[in-house]
Amino acid sequence: MYNSKEDFTRDALNCGSSYYSDSSLQPQKIDVAYAIYQKAKAGSILGITVVGRLQLKTQGADGEFVLIPSDETFPSIDEDMKKNLLTLDEDFNQQSGSILSSQNWSLLANDAWVLGGLHALTEFHFASPLRWSNLWDENKRRIFVTAREVIGITSFGYKLIRPQPKLEAVAVCVDEQAAKGASLLTYKQKVFTYSAEADLQQFFALLPSEVKK
Repeated sequence: MYNSKEDFTRDALNCGSSYYSDSSLQPQKIDVAYAIYQKAKAGSILGITVVGRLQLKTQGADGEFVLIPSDETFPSIDEDMKKNLLTLDEDFNQQSGSILSSQNWSLLANDAWVLGGLHALTEFHFASPLRWSNLWDENKRRIFVTAREVIGITSFGYKLIRPQPKLEAVAVCVDEQAAKGASLLTYKQKVFTYSAEADLQQFFALLPSEVKK
């Protein structure tokens, strides 16, 4: 658990630019990520954290991108869900909702958000099915952010369940010490363990069958 920005920054920098290959390690991005971590650690208004893939985009005839609403073919986090479950960003003047939505998003910010949820012992609800296609990007040959989230959550004291057949998968804390002991460095270690396709397939095979529907 991080109680100072100095400790958070040290661990973020020690993760290195090969892991955070975007702009995560720029000073302002680290500031944003730590602010998101603090808010997530304090818990959301609804008491849950919602993870999953964002809704798809398509390019219209005028060249502008249009968001495709979530449906059964691609269950996802869409604008209606954000309105209902509220969002969280780095602004401490805004309420803390269940869905991360920041104009300054980065891989570090996303990891910090998940870590904050782990340290708050929140329930994680998955807005997208835990299917292989939602974990591995066949085009870019790399894991999706959703895979990072699932790996991080299930590696640190959480168990995946499906409360009812027609509801989404939920991760509940079964080991508070493991959840609170997670850090950026241990999160990185777990993600690296399953970052190759064959390793991620092994991880996927071990997920409870009922949550992969």
